[in-house]
Amino acid sequence: MKNKIILIVLLLFAKGHTFAQETEEIRDKKHRVSVVLGHSYLNLGFELGNKDVLSIPSFGLDYEYWFQDKWGIGVFTDVELISSKDSQELHGGFVDRRYPVVITLDALWNPIEHLEFVLGPGVIFEDGEIKDLVRIGLEYDLALGHHWDVAPSIFYDHATDGISNISIGIGIGKSF
Repeated sequence: MKNKIILIVLLLFAKGHTFAQETEEIRDKKHRVSVVLGHSYLNLGFELGNKDVLSIPSFGLDYEYWFQDKWGIGVFTDVELISSKDSQELHGGFVDRRYPVVITLDALWNPIEHLEFVLGPGVIFEDGEIKDLVRIGLEYDLALGHHWDVAPSIFYDHATDGISNISIGIGIGKSF
């Protein structure tokens, strides 16, 4: 029994040491680019009494620049894969969206290993219209080795027109 406990402790220590090296590998490079596949959940105006939610597949391309170990800045882009032919009638109203593109300029903060907080302003481009929004979110980077990582994320976007959006995604990134 004593040998099993020693073996488990040694394996945990070795795994923790390896994981710490992989995390250092992510942050020893200042730039990171990732491709994100996700799903956006669009609330159609809870403030207006509408409680319907529309689920939309999305993809994104993100760029991050880390000027310190714990602080960075990023440009996050998302495209929601919905068009007028996919429009739906919900709660007595008609949702007509045409491939909206969201671009945000975010401050990044990494207070503890792997966890990034994201906060910043952005815009939605759709049908020639531009709407402002604010994004807040979390990303959890897991190193894969050779400066590659996988990062599950969750973001909340609130647009000036009262419609908010929660995006859940997973990104594959490369630091350089």
